[in-house]
Amino acid sequence: MRRSAGAVDYASPQLLRMFGWDSGEIDPPAISHLSVRMISVVHPADRAQVLQAFAELDASGTPIDIEYRMLTSHSGLRYIHHLAQLVRDEHDRPIQHVGTVHDFTERRLADYEVQQMHSRITHSGRVSILGEMATGIAHEVNQPLTAIATYAKACLRLLGNNECTPEELTHALEQIAQQALRAGEVIRRMRSFVKYHEAKLELTESNRLLDELLQLAQTDAHYHSVRLLLEPAPESPRVRADSVQLQQVLLNLVRNAIDAMQDVPEPQREIVLRTRLDEHGDVEFMVADRGSGVSAEIADELFNPFYTTKESGTGLGLSISLSIVRAHGGKLWHAENPGGGARFFFALPLA
Repeated sequence: MRRSAGAVDYASPQLLRMFGWDSGEIDPPAISHLSVRMISVVHPADRAQVLQAFAELDASGTPIDIEYRMLTSHSGLRYIHHLAQLVRDEHDRPIQHVGTVHDFTERRLADYEVQQMHSRITHSGRVSILGEMATGIAHEVNQPLTAIATYAKACLRLLGNNECTPEELTHALEQIAQQALRAGEVIRRMRSFVKYHEAKLELTESNRLLDELLQLAQTDAHYHSVRLLLEPAPESPRVRADSVQLQQVLLNLVRNAIDAMQDVPEPQREIVLRTRLDEHGDVEFMVADRGSGVSAEIADELFNPFYTTKESGTGLGLSISLSIVRAHGGKLWHAENPGGGARFFFALPLA
């Protein structure tokens, strides 16, 4: 596209088709008004940005390199990448704009589909983790339910004997209410973790992620006689992250650590969760266990999709975790634990 003295004096056939015009039906006067039409079909929310870009190009020669949306009656919403620069004459006076208008709608929609697919796979990973924790969750929910049943029977017995005092009945009812809230909190945590949501990056304290993970993983760890030890960084450095997705990464690493220690004597079943600022200034998370470690035979396959050493595993946990960490601009790796077992690390840029 070429624009002189405020009007378009040349437009390619592709550009005309983009605006719903047939190049064979357009005469030069009509083409001269194309710039007005271009502005009129820019999405109202983006119009000020486009006008500002053209104003800066005319005033200072700042090249245009912007993306905006376009709304036309024949093709609906389109995503546009606009490049333009100012051409000057031999006296350094501006004489015309020369540029291109690229419709990248298909690429944008394809990127959106990839993001949606990644979100669905990530969500499936959380559902899978929750399925692996089902036994421990059922055990934790069953405890307050058993207590509720016990206190309810006590209330009935006291009422049947006509010997209860208001204080005794009140105490029993308070215990029932407390245990019901306890069971509800377990369900709420799990529902919040597994609920499908769009990824949203926010400033998040690294140590708070460990605290939230402890609430999610404590039930499963306790059921398998595993102790969780926290070693938080002194200053709780922050990262820009989707907290639910990072909880998923941490919980997957903890679940793997628990599985790796099933043949370890109970007194030695210990998982250390640590955050710190590393030597590169990144925020490092570590999950260390005392299990069987990672053998050289499987180390190269560990993060590959569908590779698993578990009888009932999907082989997607570490692969999904790696994709989440990379999407956050970080890296994920593993190393031997000097005291036996394995250590998994991931590092994210400090916010």
